[in-house]
Parts: sequence; structure tokens; C-alpha cells
Amino acid sequence: MMHTSDLKPLWPYLLFLPAEIEKRDEFIRSVLASRLARSVLTSFDETGRVLQRNLIETLSHSNKSILAYLKTLGHYGLITTGTTVHHGKRVVYHELTKNGWGLARFFFEGLPSDVEQLTAFLLEDYLIRLATLYRDEGMSESALFDIFARTRAKAILDGSKKYTNPDFVLFGASAFYTLINCGAMPSVGGMSSCSSPVRRSGGPTVELAISLANQGFETVLVSSVGNDIDGWNIITNLIQGNIDVHHIIVDDQKHTNQTIVVNDTKGSREFVGVGPLTSLSITSPQQVPWHIIENSKSVYIGEVFVEVASSIAANAKAQNIPVFYRCSVPFWELGFERLKPILSQVDILLISNQAWRYLKKSHKPDPIKKIQSSTDAEIIIRESTNKYRIVEHEKDHQIEGSSNTSELTEWFVTGLMQEISNGSNVFQAVQNALKFEKDQLAT
Repeated sequence: MMHTSDLKPLWPYLLFLPAEIEKRDEFIRSVLASRLARSVLTSFDETGRVLQRNLIETLSHSNKSILAYLKTLGHYGLITTGTTVHHGKRVVYHELTKNGWGLARFFFEGLPSDVEQLTAFLLEDYLIRLATLYRDEGMSESALFDIFARTRAKAILDGSKKYTNPDFVLFGASAFYTLINCGAMPSVGGMSSCSSPVRRSGGPTVELAISLANQGFETVLVSSVGNDIDGWNIITNLIQGNIDVHHIIVDDQKHTNQTIVVNDTKGSREFVGVGPLTSLSITSPQQVPWHIIENSKSVYIGEVFVEVASSIAANAKAQNIPVFYRCSVPFWELGFERLKPILSQVDILLISNQAWRYLKKSHKPDPIKKIQSSTDAEIIIRESTNKYRIVEHEKDHQIEGSSNTSELTEWFVTGLMQEISNGSNVFQAVQNALKFEKDQLAT
């Protein structure tokens, strides 16, 4: 009996054969099974051309056999034939068609140099032919693409890193961003010239995960996306960044969050798509990888529903694992009473400049006093472009730090988490995080 371990790797390849059984048999006999196949098809150069006289001069087969095989290739649309002037003489050349390229690579011993281009052609052609077959047979083409999406998903996830004892576990929202730069925002009903939209994976938690992984830390991201092209693009980008994505929920019933960012001379505006069918974050404690938390060095919580976030924080605190919490404006708007279960469990509370402006406006005259009534966490506030504020119980520090933004960057938070995890106090950690941020902005 042959075991699976005894099988050699299979070559992933596609060959398109004639639909009629008689022509298919003839194709296999006359093209694939011919003793000339490998020697002729591997003689074409990187441009897909070969001179007929070169074939006749270099191959050990008879002239008659070579010319007959070339005629067969032309019959099946695998090559075209023409004449050109070479070294002052008119010569006959043969050139591979797209299908001919695919067949020629079937006889290569290793991967061809244009494997990406070849894969794109074969896959596109195969999907078109399958979709046409489904349509002709009265079947829904959407069923075909559902199969493709599931297969693509499995192939992508198989490429993910898997960390059992990660440095950091991050919980938060994933979004696909569309960035547009405009000279000025138009008035109502007006029009403004803007740059072409740039689309990418985004969100504070996603960007932090990428930054941590870029520094060589084993990073796990727990989030949620829709089962759509944007969701899988986010997952693909994270895998390419060496982030463990095995705990990202792909929700078949929802679509990936879309965020539009418009920049003009006055600043930045974000438009976040939120609705009942939007996949924002994990929604249940059953979606939390508790064993991963217990084996991690630090936990970061971003845009997570309060009930789930408080459970995560409580579990980490019970394991003496530091918990960082970045509370964004939509969560502050819920009110302190609603946030107390999570605020009371965290070690480091991060407040962005946007959130700080909201708190100062909504909780006059002393938002810090209000916050401290719900938590004993150490608080780090981005007050302005060049000022941070650190509140440690009875101590209140201000640290200068300059950058081209007034928000908490992923580099600052990366440096901060690294320092805290290494045992630094919060004041020293912020100073070192500012140095790291400055170095990253300078590159």
C-alpha cells in the first residue's frame, strides 16, 4: 500500500484539449505523445520564436518528422508561421501562440521565468471556459465563483504563519481604505479636482499589526472581514507581512468595512461605512482564541465591542499579561458607565488626539478626573502635534515630541508596546517610543 507521505509533489498545470473526443484522442497522440514534443517545444526562445532552419540543424530528428510536427502544431493553433530576414537571408520562423506557450511550459523541467504571467493566462482562460460551460448548461456562474472563493481562501490561509506563543495579540477592526487627495473640498453641489483614489488595507489595529511584524515580533491579529474581495485582500496583505491570521473571522453574511479618507489643505476627513451588514469586529467571546492570549506577552484591544473587550482584558489581567486599550471616539460616545467594565481592566489607556478633543469638549472642565473614576490605568494622551501627556495615578507629565501628524501613529504604539513588554516604566517607554517613531518617519 502506498502512503500519502510516499507521493511526490504534483506539478500544478492546465492543458486545454479539444472538446470533441475524436480530436482529443488525436491531439494526445500527435502532439503530447510525439517523440518530438519535448525537443521541439523547448527550442523556442524567450520571445516564443524559433527559426525553422535552427530546428532542422540542431535536432537529431529527420527534416520530414520536424516539419510534420510543426504542421500539426499549426493545425491546433499552437504556433503561427511566417518569414523574416535574418543575416541578409529570408528564413522561415515559427512563433508560439498563447495556448502554445502554455503547452511548451508543460515540458519544462523547472518553473518558467514568466510563471506569474503564465499563471494569470491559464487561470483566466480556465475560468472563462468554466463560466461559459456553466452558462451553456443553465447553471449559475455565481456557484462557480463561490467555489473559487472558498478554494482561494483555503490556499491563502495555508500560507499564514501560526504562532502558539506570540509576542503580541491584537484585537480590532479591519477595513479597506480609499484615500483621495484634493486641493479643496467643493461646496454643496460643486466639483473639485482630486487625485486618483488609492486603495489599501487600513485601520489603526491593522497598521499596528503590520508595524509590529515588520520589527520581527510574532504577531496575531483577531478581527473580522466579509467574504469578499476586499476582505481577502486584507488577509493576503497581513499574511505577506508575516502576521498570524488564523483567528480572523470571515463572515459569509457581511461585507468588509469600507472607509474613505479625503485629504485637503484644511486636514483629513474620514467617512466610515457602518451598517447592519458591515463586518466591524468579532462579536462574541466564542470567537476569542483564549489559549493564544494566555501564551502571549502583551494584548492590545482596539475597536472591539465592549462586552467582548472586557472579557479579553479580564482574562489577560488574570494571567498578569499587560493590556493596552485604544478607545476611539465612537466608544467614548457610549459613556463612562458603559465603558467601565473594560476601562477598569486595562493597564495602558491610549487616547488619540481626535478622542482627546472629543473628551475635552464633552466632559468639561476635567476629563482626566472623569476617566480616572473608571480606571486606574496609566493614561497616554496625544494632546497635539508636539505634545504627549502621561497620567500615572497622581503624577501628570508632559513630553514634547514632533511628527507630521497629531495622531497616535502605529510606530509610536509599536515602540511603546515593545518597551512596556520589556519591563520599562511608562515614562521611559514613551520617550523611547518617540525616538522609534522619529526614526521611522525619517526613513
